[in-house]
Amino acid sequence: MKSLHNAVWLYLGSEARDAAEIASLIEWCERNRVGKVIVYVNLNAKINEPYAERIASLADACAAKGIAVHGMVSTLHQRAEEPSSLLLADKDCYCVDAHGISNYEEPINGRGFVLDPRHPAVISAVSAGCAGLLRQFPGLSGIHLDFIRYYHYDSKLTIDTKSAGHWIGLPKTGQPLRLETGDGVRTTYFVEEARNAYNDPPIGDKLVLSRKYRYCFCDACLSGFEQASGIPIPDSLPDTSAKAKWLLESQADAWAEYRASIVTSLVGSIRAAIRQERPDAQLSAAIWYNAPYGNELRGEPLLPDSELDCFGQKWWEWAERGYVDFVCPMDYWLNPGSFGGVVDGQVRKVDGAVPVYAGLLKTAEYEIDHSGYEQYASRAKAGGAAGICFFHYGSWKQLL
Repeated sequence: MKSLHNAVWLYLGSEARDAAEIASLIEWCERNRVGKVIVYVNLNAKINEPYAERIASLADACAAKGIAVHGMVSTLHQRAEEPSSLLLADKDCYCVDAHGISNYEEPINGRGFVLDPRHPAVISAVSAGCAGLLRQFPGLSGIHLDFIRYYHYDSKLTIDTKSAGHWIGLPKTGQPLRLETGDGVRTTYFVEEARNAYNDPPIGDKLVLSRKYRYCFCDACLSGFEQASGIPIPDSLPDTSAKAKWLLESQADAWAEYRASIVTSLVGSIRAAIRQERPDAQLSAAIWYNAPYGNELRGEPLLPDSELDCFGQKWWEWAERGYVDFVCPMDYWLNPGSFGGVVDGQVRKVDGAVPVYAGLLKTAEYEIDHSGYEQYASRAKAGGAAGICFFHYGSWKQLL
């Protein structure tokens, strides 16, 4: 695969910790035609001096070998034990889901906070943060945007309640139920279906709980939709949940375009900020190929354009407008044939505007051997990709 010019994602937690490990990484990159190292850097916290020195050393060593280093940021998704460590402290800067629940008040898994890409303070802070990283690390060739999308997942729990007597009474459809772990992580689900006839004696069947992690349905975003689309939301709808249901069922296309325009605008703002800081710096992005991703693992079909409908990623428009210099689609958990078809479609979407580095994952739950890699690389080349983007160095370094 000598004609491929590849990229790799790198996490510094257990890699490239000293000069010897950096040298091993560079040797691996040269052997595998890797010209771009995309290293994770924290957008929302002060980077301590030892970590900063590692990034600077990595950038200098790679530059000496003609390898570009890009700083990868988690653009709209933050993990924090306490809200005090977040990029922004204002509750209104965080998304509201389709049930009307504020992500700030009930973070995903107790620690996942999702920024609202429409909020002016978010646009300003994220754009300035990306420019600031280029200032702090002049050895970086650019910024790579991970999680430049809305969070999306429809979670469903089916519980056997055949013997579920004497517990919380008889659950009713639509009723909220809060699940809580021993360490205090709380998540609200809603009763979608309840098949229990009696609580005493316990005569039942099953209980289906659901939670729609779809964003953002705050008042400002709903008002913004009306202004942008010219479509009024009926006054008769009593609450956020009813408004979200109406939008998703009756105005799905307009709602998808509205959200995509917000994400695209944020990408444009980041581009302007880094261009002002350093005109020669590049901007790139990680994008999804399907929602839910991992569809083949789940035995589900590929849904074309679901990255637009579910994540708000109209990423080919970012390329058309000159906002990004390359993209790294996360084409994970696909067999080689499906992978090749997805890559071909992605290359066609950008129509030569920017290079596409097809993301290839190798982890414990999805092992790939050397022969398998050759198949994926061949499919990527046939589909027109500029190369492979390995996810991630720690999982690939022993194989290649």
